[in-house]
Amino acid sequence: MTVFAVIPLLGQDDFNPSSPSEPGAPPTKLVLLAEPADGGTLYGGGKYVSETNISISAYAKTNFKFAAWTDTKGNIISINSSYIICKGTDNDTLVAHFDFNPGSPAEPVPGSNLVYYRLDVEAGYGGSASGGGRYQCGKQVRINATCNANFEFAGWTNDEGTLVSMEKNYSYTTNAFPETLTANFKFNPNSPTEPSDPILRHNITVDCTEGGTAESNATVVLSGNKAYLTANPNPGYLFIGWYLNGVLYTKDLSFTYVMGNEDVSFEARFEFNPEAPSEPSQPSDKQYALYLMSEITFPGTQIDCPLYLTSLAPLHDMTFRLTFPEEAQPDWNTLQLDDKAQGYAVEVNETDSANVWQLTMTGGTVTAGNTKLLNIKLNVPETTACGTSYQVKINQVSVTEENGNTVTASTRNGRVYVYKLGDNNGDGEINVTDKMNTVLHVVGMTTKDFIREVADVNEDGTLDVSDAMGVISILLDE
Repeated sequence: MTVFAVIPLLGQDDFNPSSPSEPGAPPTKLVLLAEPADGGTLYGGGKYVSETNISISAYAKTNFKFAAWTDTKGNIISINSSYIICKGTDNDTLVAHFDFNPGSPAEPVPGSNLVYYRLDVEAGYGGSASGGGRYQCGKQVRINATCNANFEFAGWTNDEGTLVSMEKNYSYTTNAFPETLTANFKFNPNSPTEPSDPILRHNITVDCTEGGTAESNATVVLSGNKAYLTANPNPGYLFIGWYLNGVLYTKDLSFTYVMGNEDVSFEARFEFNPEAPSEPSQPSDKQYALYLMSEITFPGTQIDCPLYLTSLAPLHDMTFRLTFPEEAQPDWNTLQLDDKAQGYAVEVNETDSANVWQLTMTGGTVTAGNTKLLNIKLNVPETTACGTSYQVKINQVSVTEENGNTVTASTRNGRVYVYKLGDNNGDGEINVTDKMNTVLHVVGMTTKDFIREVADVNEDGTLDVSDAMGVISILLDE
């Protein structure tokens, strides 16, 4: 009881919403709201008589970070997640603001370092150029110019016509804006062929897709002579292979070709972002990620299971599979789309695999950024074993880009952690230590490994002395 008596003396703040009441005035409400609603858990709301010192606390959920307490007009009251206020005579409302801040970043991490800009390379008359693609700012990429017969290289120029380099094979540093570089050539015949000469020479044409450079040491080769071809992928691209007249010839970056009796055309092909998964189509560029949260609860409850999307570009239709454990089964009647995902029609189908459902979302659009797509309630039975966690899995993702391409996305699974109600230190037992942990938190003193989600023993949404007494009741019942 000595500990409880010091509560009004700790951590007072300047917040004093109204003047003290007259003696005998009835209690008034203190309403606590979270923004966003699923960003965290709040303690301290209720009805209080004026001049009461009230300890309020905001605890951020997984992947959220507490920002500030404000009043309903947006005025900042405190940047401390836990503090003590003095209650006035009126009904008051405080808002706890949380920022989305994944502690284990989903792929991709939004930010300027993941913005890609176009680098286009063009060739003037007399040759070809390679090396264009999509790159982040500050990347060193190779661009290459190849001269036709009787032409020589005259330099690279930018959009303004300024000379950039006189090197045919050039390492260029990309900028934070779209740009075009042009390879220029000039006619300069070395020793023109006499008309009477027999046709023993054949052209070897080298081209490539965006994402790298390709070149040959010769463009006109005598029959039976050799040409050396080499390809170089730029950052973020994977070399797929050399194709001769549209057919895969070799997967080697460099090779020697013996000229036959006819002209030949080789193409080096590159694929953007080799690290991204290739299901269900060619990888995009790791710019989409779907992920689930980790939640803490106790047996006999129904908990939220939100699904989030991180995207660097707008997306349309999408499909994915969710796998749930026996200990946390979904109630599909509770499925709810977030405001940013309104417009989608959602179809849920059970698959041939146990506890695996496929969700198809069609007809809507989500903009770039961090979005909560939907939320499902999970039922955790009374018989669920405590002191362990159960995985909720997402896989087989397919999303549709604005251009109609269907690509995959990165994923991160979630977990449901289950503890006994009252076991706020997670040691598997309910004892006096759990009672003291609650008391210390009520007076604003933090303890290690305190599990707030199972500390509210009477489940009234407020962490207070009654919860400490509730732990004692549990001990007596046992």
